[in-house]
Amino acid sequence: MHNASLLPSAAPPVPSADELTEREGQTLSLIASGLSNKQIARELGISDGTVKIYVRNLLRKFRLHSRLELATRVHRSSASWARVDDVPLHCEGAGPAAPAPNPPAPGLLDELPGLIYRGDNDRTWYMEYVSAGCLTLTGYTAEYLTRDPEHSYGSLILDEYADYIWYCVQCALLKREPYQLSYRIRCADGRIKNVWETGVGVYSSSGEVLGIEGAIFERRDE
Repeated sequence: MHNASLLPSAAPPVPSADELTEREGQTLSLIASGLSNKQIARELGISDGTVKIYVRNLLRKFRLHSRLELATRVHRSSASWARVDDVPLHCEGAGPAAPAPNPPAPGLLDELPGLIYRGDNDRTWYMEYVSAGCLTLTGYTAEYLTRDPEHSYGSLILDEYADYIWYCVQCALLKREPYQLSYRIRCADGRIKNVWETGVGVYSSSGEVLGIEGAIFERRDE
């Protein structure tokens, strides 16, 4: 795995509605709504394995590498290619099918607030890729957090949250479900921040956990 797996050098073209099957369109809309593969399977009345095939087809047609990129593309375009029971599904409600939007500019993930990541599933939480938003969130550059395992993201997490985070992530990976976490980190300037994280596992065709990917944002409590 390489850093470029999450951040393409040029924005790939957006497939037209004719390039997606009805089931692929339905799957795409449900991914954008935040559903896991298991939840999509239940929603559409199909097997988990069939959902995985649709997801692989979508990634190939969009020329992307992860479900996170796929969901981001749909939300940024404010359009959908899906139809369920012949009723179009759009990110902002049903209505006439929208024309295909212009593809987003390169550096899409770096424009998002917060830290977008792809990394290892171990207690150090070493990240192979982090977006430029990590500087605002943590005070550290992307290069700092990815250059040396000793500077892993896990070193920023307060000690009292280490076991909680590890347990929650491993439980979610075993169930092949997304995980959501709330905890605190120590930033480069010594400040303590409350953060919220959501992520999913990255799996091989045989089901082995290859890593994790997700997003981390500052949590500002009212």
